[in-house]
Amino acid sequence: MKPTAAIENVKGNRSGMEPIEKRRLETTCVEKKLMGLTTSFEGLSVHENYLGGLEKEEFFSGLHALAQVFDSLYRGMSSAPNAYAMKNSDDAKGFAKNMNFLRLLAQKGLLNGAFIEVDGSLFSLALKEAKVTKPERFFHVLESAGFITTGLGEKIETSEKIIVKFPDNKYMFTALKAMTNAVGMLSRIRPDRGDDYFDLLDCRVLEKYPAAAQRDTMEYILTKLKGDNRDIAKMFYEFIKPFAKCEIKGAIGWYWTPTFTLKSTKRVIMSIKLTPEGHDIKLNLANIGKHTDILADFPPQMLDEIVNGGWECGNCSPKCGRAFAFDFAGVSYRKCCCGSFLFAEPSKNDSALLLGLLKRELEFS
Repeated sequence: MKPTAAIENVKGNRSGMEPIEKRRLETTCVEKKLMGLTTSFEGLSVHENYLGGLEKEEFFSGLHALAQVFDSLYRGMSSAPNAYAMKNSDDAKGFAKNMNFLRLLAQKGLLNGAFIEVDGSLFSLALKEAKVTKPERFFHVLESAGFITTGLGEKIETSEKIIVKFPDNKYMFTALKAMTNAVGMLSRIRPDRGDDYFDLLDCRVLEKYPAAAQRDTMEYILTKLKGDNRDIAKMFYEFIKPFAKCEIKGAIGWYWTPTFTLKSTKRVIMSIKLTPEGHDIKLNLANIGKHTDILADFPPQMLDEIVNGGWECGNCSPKCGRAFAFDFAGVSYRKCCCGSFLFAEPSKNDSALLLGLLKRELEFS
């Protein structure tokens, strides 16, 4: 990301200043932003799309906690910059990059109630983008600010699942996620303005949900789901997220179709039709012929969907991609990719079987 606009504005007006005077001006800029963060809560009207399913009182509780976290990190960095193990940690830009790690964590991780889950490779990428030079020391800093991090392996990038908690306030991460999404929308709508880390210190970005940026994310959609519906969608999303790019293709009111395209082969591997009441899962099993052994564990109704669902491929349209060919129980099939392997309202147990099928498909992709 580019240097913050706030600091750049200061740079534009400080030519000829001594280094100490420049740093003092930058510090004043940061401290004014921090003071304005808590005072801006008064009269703030947060758009409902940012509440993440919380009551307003709960959300504002998380927002207050977030302000305290930023203040704590800044005060700690000012008193002991070397402990933060970050490049440029001796000035206001260092604090911006420090704060930026939390933004990246919220952006790359999955909000799960009171904590954030993130794949080790994405967690490592967030540290790199935030220019954290000594992760072990930085984790101690996060711990001092009230964070608890679990799941770290010997190598961060190969850790299966890292969980970051903030026990002091279970709503803080929802507020951080909301601020991150709101700031991201500003950047997409006005790319000419540049990226400004310090937008995270201006709660007014939460008051509007710009029409031009209303592209629901999977994380937002999960907040609109309940019970088994949410758990099943979340299970598939958590698994496929490291391997595929998610695009929401059907965000129309209460209807979404997140589609997942593999990063390695650029082909669609799965899509899920979601409403607050139900879900249908479509798997694009191009390599099913290589792992039909797993079907032996499937219940009859699911086997019926695989062998009898959809239709045999006969180049149904000029846009038809291919046939999914496989042999099962002595019969050869050529299922059309356009309509095959669609499972309506699978239960939790059935979804676990489908997830196993998806995992095997990835092994051959």
